[in-house]
Amino acid sequence: MKRLILTRHQKSSWDSLNSTDHDRSLCDRGREGCELIGAWLLEQNFIPDQVLSSTAKRCIETWAGLADALNCNAPVSYESGLYHSSPEQILTFLSKATGDTVLLTAHNPGIGEFAERICETSPEHLRFFGYPSGATTVVDFDIKNWDEVTFGIGNCRAFAIPSELK
Repeated sequence: MKRLILTRHQKSSWDSLNSTDHDRSLCDRGREGCELIGAWLLEQNFIPDQVLSSTAKRCIETWAGLADALNCNAPVSYESGLYHSSPEQILTFLSKATGDTVLLTAHNPGIGEFAERICETSPEHLRFFGYPSGATTVVDFDIKNWDEVTFGIGNCRAFAIPSELK
């Protein structure tokens, strides 16, 4: 069995108009979201042993905040190809993963569409299809290697958004 934790980056700041989209950092609400999602993951014992992340600053900061909350030092691979990636591109990166529990953090619309397509059935949650900032889906797969993963075979175990964890 393999487990995937899909996390859209937490809420980012629009304070600096001089920053590029790639360089936007988290706002205070985003940092709080990291603590909330991290505590939820820890409580559920959803701990990654490998991390794949977009190179965007808000994704890097999202993983850093989650890692602190989880007290986790899983190896992380920062991938420029995950920046505004399509579901197919995300699947390509995931197929090369080596961990048993992989956390992947990226951007909408790709990560939200990927979450919808990878699960056999979607969670019954009104916010799932909008995949808001910090949305996190935990998906289990009855596979031995990540290169066996295809759309529509995942078993959605859990879904959470930071605003509902307060």
